[in-house]
Amino acid sequence: MPDHKNHHFVPRVLLRHFTKNAEGKSINLYNIRADPLIPDAPVKGQCSRHHWYGRDGQLEALLGRLEGMFGLARDRVMAGGNSDRDREEISLFMCVQHWRTAKAAARIRHSMEQMNENTWAPDKDPIPEDKVLVVRSMRVGMKTREFLRDLKLRFVENRTSRDFIIADDPAVMLNRFAFEKLGGSGFGVASSGLIFVMPLSPRFSVICYDGLVYSLDATNGRVVLKSEAAVDAYNDIQCLAAEENIYFRRQEDGEYVRQRFAAVKHKRRPASTVRTFVPDGESEVAEHYRPGTIEEARAARHSLEAVQFNYPEPDRWIPGLRYRKNPTTFFNGTAAGHMRKREWLNGKWGNGGDLPSDPDNKIQIIHMKQRPSERTER
Repeated sequence: MPDHKNHHFVPRVLLRHFTKNAEGKSINLYNIRADPLIPDAPVKGQCSRHHWYGRDGQLEALLGRLEGMFGLARDRVMAGGNSDRDREEISLFMCVQHWRTAKAAARIRHSMEQMNENTWAPDKDPIPEDKVLVVRSMRVGMKTREFLRDLKLRFVENRTSRDFIIADDPAVMLNRFAFEKLGGSGFGVASSGLIFVMPLSPRFSVICYDGLVYSLDATNGRVVLKSEAAVDAYNDIQCLAAEENIYFRRQEDGEYVRQRFAAVKHKRRPASTVRTFVPDGESEVAEHYRPGTIEEARAARHSLEAVQFNYPEPDRWIPGLRYRKNPTTFFNGTAAGHMRKREWLNGKWGNGGDLPSDPDNKIQIIHMKQRPSERTER
């Protein structure tokens, strides 16, 4: 029995339609770090790591079954299908895909590094290797699955002469509402205004969005793009999300990909932001915190560190995705932020316990009844 040690975090089934003649053997790529355009690169070495999902092969086998179901569903959609089953298969795949990549592991690693740099405590948390972090990421991702079922799902058909491209972190989470209406506040899977996009092929993409905040014109569950500028908007999201490589079908599109990346790279941000909060009084039912410095935390011998993952903020948002006249959100004034369902306000899936919703940092972090986890000198 062969040793399947080369695990793909962007599976070959997703890359296949971007490969030469859709044969799944070679693919064109642009490396965003070294800046070369590489034609006909072997697909077997792309978006992969040795034993990325462990050596026992169990998780890799489970993902393989998921990928197989996704591939069949994607092909039916490309042939004109729009069944509930296919939508569920693609939605599930997109959710898992977001949490399984090298970029997903990098987000956690970067946040841990930043927390260690920002803490005043002498003991620093050890940072596991990325293979451990990606499994941790996927566990979190599967717990969030139920918080994504309410999103509207639409298939996007590209009828222009310009192809969709795909990056090595293709299932991208965004939030136009958070950036434009809430001043760039942190957000998570339960947050109002959430958007997910992922290319399926050079001719098709999928988008999921909060239907209580946005509307999107569609016919029979499909959005048709007839403008190259609209395709550019989808491609820009891939450029912003890429960790190392961007892939494209036609070799002659190489300079286009390079130019699109150059046009948006100023909007790329570190994987995470960590800030320190220091005590600001307490009552019988709550502790109050305000933004502070490491020096203030050291003096207080007591502090919180809040982490926020940074997701793409494009210069131009997805064409046709409009705000509803009266968007519906649920908000109780706490750092949980605006959520899509009222019952989620007391949970932990808003902006993940990230930064306060107030962009000016004027609100306090209030932790009711139970004290927050903290670092103290022992």
